[in-house]
Amino acid sequence: MKPPKGRHWRTDSSILEEWDKRGFIEWSASGVPRKKIFLDEKDGKKMRDIWKFKDPQYPQYPTEKSLDFLKFIVEASPSEGEIVLDCFAGSGTTLVAAQTLNRNWIGIDKSNPAIKVAQKRLNDLPSSLFSKVEYELLVEG
Repeated sequence: MKPPKGRHWRTDSSILEEWDKRGFIEWSASGVPRKKIFLDEKDGKKMRDIWKFKDPQYPQYPTEKSLDFLKFIVEASPSEGEIVLDCFAGSGTTLVAAQTLNRNWIGIDKSNPAIKVAQKRLNDLPSSLFSKVEYELLVEG
């Protein structure tokens, strides 16, 4: 079986065949194979169905979320050095979480008040001899 047009298999076909024989492959409705990943194969803390995070009591921005909540999400997603994209950066909490967890990040927002709050929060992050928050602000002209 060939991969879909414009794509390639990430794994050698002999390994894919072995996984399929052992029941480790699920097939989508369009016939695309995906490897099943079982819970006991993953490292780290297991996620529950209900997350208990409270928004900040005195937010700097109306839609601001808990830093712990966004750190939880960022830790579960990209690995260190990978990119976090927040298309509606708002208070910048996702960007702060990404920065403190050693992820690269891109934040986008059209609101000048949101951009100012995000900049302040990023600028307020502590710098040390080995880490400094550096970013470039691009403004649509």
